[in-house]
Amino acid sequence: MKTHQIVFTEANKAELLEREIDNALAPNQALVQAEYSVVSAGTEGAGFTGLVREMPFQENRSPYPMNTGYGHLGEVLDIGSGVTMCKPGDRVLSFSNHASLVKADAGRFALPVPKDAPGEKIVYSRMAGVSISALRSSSVQPGDPVLVIGQGLVGNFAAQLFQMAGADVLASEISPLRIEKAKACGIKRVVNPNETDLKEYVMDWTGGEGVHIAIEAIGVSELVAEAVMLTRRYGETILLGSPRAKAVFDATPMLLRIHLEAIRMIGSLEWRWPPHDVDRCRHNIVENYRQLANWIAEDRIIVEPLLTHLASPADCQEIYTGLTSKKAQYLSAVFDWNRL
Repeated sequence: MKTHQIVFTEANKAELLEREIDNALAPNQALVQAEYSVVSAGTEGAGFTGLVREMPFQENRSPYPMNTGYGHLGEVLDIGSGVTMCKPGDRVLSFSNHASLVKADAGRFALPVPKDAPGEKIVYSRMAGVSISALRSSSVQPGDPVLVIGQGLVGNFAAQLFQMAGADVLASEISPLRIEKAKACGIKRVVNPNETDLKEYVMDWTGGEGVHIAIEAIGVSELVAEAVMLTRRYGETILLGSPRAKAVFDATPMLLRIHLEAIRMIGSLEWRWPPHDVDRCRHNIVENYRQLANWIAEDRIIVEPLLTHLASPADCQEIYTGLTSKKAQYLSAVFDWNRL
């Protein structure tokens, strides 16, 4: 069988390549024909530009060629002998790469999702699944003041989810495009720190105390420090973005505030949750996504304003270049495999 797959062949170069895959399925695999796949601008952008090579613990070797993508929506054509999560004919969301035909790891995750929801909409469940980890790891209560720094997809969905939980959310963002989209998604309070002093705004808003929860949703170390400085005593600072670039700054004020004010610093990587139901663990990845897909299908989570580019996979070079270097025009992209 042949598949067409998007691959980073070198830094700043994305290609759609034809590849051969064998017919045999392992017991845990599902053969899935692609419908749509969503781009994770942060994670995939780091692979596209080569930023991934600067990450701590990265082995000193070239990561290219690099397969990319982890939000895939399509129809199940066949399943392995041990698959129970899905069946042929199901429309499933999986953590597969961008490709026209994939062998999804259905033992881990190949979740049936509503068939009547537009595919370019329901595929955003994948990115909301990153964001819900901040909500799950927090102690948020209705009425809590919550700051979300960054309004890319991950930050936008985090802000929407915390609003759904009853929090009073403030989004901080410098991009006019992302500010516009945040407001279109129903984020009620949005501030541009290039125009309004964020510390002054937060302290005035919270009576000088700071927010209960500050979420850094970009992955910039200096902004993590800023989030800490805006968190109140006994509050929580949540790392939702993954810091990748090296940073040199005085970390002592941040660490001293964490120490003196008993602030909890929480890493909220989604993979820290179990994939399936486990005793003594309230949440798991499968149920998170099941809930998110339903919320998106029901328009409780708004996604339409976020899709700035719906593209053929053949246009992958243009899409990744835009997402990483033309952020005034590109917020997010979905590949439509029906256009191949």
